[in-house]
Amino acid sequence: MNKTIGAAILGLVIGGVLSWGIMYVRLLQPVEQRAARAEAAREEASKAAKSLEGQLKEAQQQAVDKLQAVEKLQAARKAAEQAIGEAKGQLAAALSGKEAAEKAREAADKAAADLKGQLAAAVSAREAAEQALAEAKKSAAPPQ
Repeated sequence: MNKTIGAAILGLVIGGVLSWGIMYVRLLQPVEQRAARAEAAREEASKAAKSLEGQLKEAQQQAVDKLQAVEKLQAARKAAEQAIGEAKGQLAAALSGKEAAEKAREAADKAAADLKGQLAAAVSAREAAEQALAEAKKSAAPPQ
């Protein structure tokens, strides 16, 4: 009877172990496989997240670079507008100077014309005086 009870217990132990083995193979092994696949998927997701973080940082840096370029262009535009304003001022001053120079030239031309008239009158007066002097010398000369 001890052998029978021992065989029965041994049968129960073997049955339990076999049941446990079957349960492990049927239930736990697929769970472990799913857990392993989930871990692999998590690692892939982590790698993808790191890659996306790198791309995000790169995009942010590019955005900062573009913003700095825009700021530089705006500063250059302001400087160009200021230079244009100064050039307009210089052009207005030059045009004003040109007008003043033209007026001065016209005044100088008028003065030169007046002086030419005076010179012509003086030359005529001198010629008349020389002629009068020559006549006066002729009339004052003693007859010979």
